[in-house]
Amino acid sequence: MRKTHRFTPAQIQFLKMIYIGRHLNEITKLFNRRFRLSLTSGSVKNAAKKRGLKSGYKHKPEHNKKYFEKHIKFLKKNVPGRHHSEAVEMFNARFGFLLTERHLAGLCKRHGIKTGFTGHFQKGQVSHNKGKKGIIFPGSEKGWFKSGHTPANYKPVGSERINVEGYAEIKIADPNRWKCKHSVTWEDAHGKIPKGHIVVFLDGNKSNILLNNLMVISRSAHAVMCHLNLYTNDREITRLNIMTAMIKTKVSSLKKKTFKAIKNKKMVFLNEGGNKVFVINDNGWFIPVRETRAGNLIRLQVGSLNARTTRRIAQRDLLEYAQQRGWQRI
Repeated sequence: MRKTHRFTPAQIQFLKMIYIGRHLNEITKLFNRRFRLSLTSGSVKNAAKKRGLKSGYKHKPEHNKKYFEKHIKFLKKNVPGRHHSEAVEMFNARFGFLLTERHLAGLCKRHGIKTGFTGHFQKGQVSHNKGKKGIIFPGSEKGWFKSGHTPANYKPVGSERINVEGYAEIKIADPNRWKCKHSVTWEDAHGKIPKGHIVVFLDGNKSNILLNNLMVISRSAHAVMCHLNLYTNDREITRLNIMTAMIKTKVSSLKKKTFKAIKNKKMVFLNEGGNKVFVINDNGWFIPVRETRAGNLIRLQVGSLNARTTRRIAQRDLLEYAQQRGWQRI
């Protein structure tokens, strides 16, 4: 085990004399040379710290800097208009570096130095492989495909297969165009499937591709069917459920159109007594009110007309209530 060095008064005095303004490595070197020791910089640092010594040395980044201003100036002057392969040879020959093209490209990028080349063919530039038909190695001809060659896995038009989702597919054209067989069957009988619609199986059996087992529905209705789990093994029940889903989507689309029409617009109705009814903002809540002949506003005491946080929802409720009562909109 290495013993801890005990500093003598002479050594401490010398340390105080050389410690200020110097780097720790330089201080350690001077100290070891003066007293013929082999202390580490950590030992010298601990000794100085115990005695409250501070060198005041400030590290200068340029001490460990690999590339100086002269290198950057050289690159700014010589890189534009030259490729990195040519510029790196000039740089290494000038300063004795062993940089690669990749290192030089990174250095130029950090300092915003560009060669000026885009990598695109310029107008009038001749390609390096112009007139060449490619590389042909002797004996490779026997591995070439012959004219009219048919691959071993080729499937003729009309072939069928089962995809990963369990649907039967049929090849409709070359080179490799496949389509679900149930869609092809439905289109042969009724024409092209409308946009935004799909063909579904009424009994849920993907292999039962009969025309009476297929039905075309919109994707929105299909989403309702899946969300409410309305698909069954019974064709008639599924057909009725599809009709219900179509009604739901139709009602939803009508509501969306109505909401869009009344969004942020003031709607005023005349009730049975000839008073105006509309929605107002009451401390952040939107409530329906009735305007009296004297100009006072009285809230409508109707259970379905609750206070809402947005004008759109409050006006929607008022519109539905006004339609039920037969009020006239003005």
